[in-house]
Amino acid sequence: MQVNNVSYATGIAQLHKSGNNLPLAKVQNLQESSSNSIRELAKSIDPSNMSRNEARAIVDAQRQAGEPIELDNPFLLHSMILVNENGQLRNATETDPIMNEKFNMFDAFKSEIEFNISKGLSTDTLEKGLDFLEKFKNLRETAEINLYA
Repeated sequence: MQVNNVSYATGIAQLHKSGNNLPLAKVQNLQESSSNSIRELAKSIDPSNMSRNEARAIVDAQRQAGEPIELDNPFLLHSMILVNENGQLRNATETDPIMNEKFNMFDAFKSEIEFNISKGLSTDTLEKGLDFLEKFKNLRETAEINLYA
């Protein structure tokens, strides 16, 4: 084949990169460490008796694991916004006394789902949060399997 134009030759020589530029070993280490942080949290947090600060820790672990955190994340909502006695919203801080009060997150999500259904609102994110809680609870109850040993 004879090349009559330089643009054909440069098109062949260009490398196209896609995906992750990290070496495979580093990618696996990142995935292991992020899943380990969620597993470590699962050992110390009981979803049926947890605080809002623990919900915030779950959001941080999800963020470290590379999961996109949307504003409608139910864990984020429980850890960011509080309602005053007069019904006004305020930002939550870690030192607020209510942030350390224990409650059943399963019951909270289920009651929010029932409320949203009664008002005709979407329950998708709450259902995803409930699914995550089930998996999180299972992490607490199951032993870790080491695939690399």
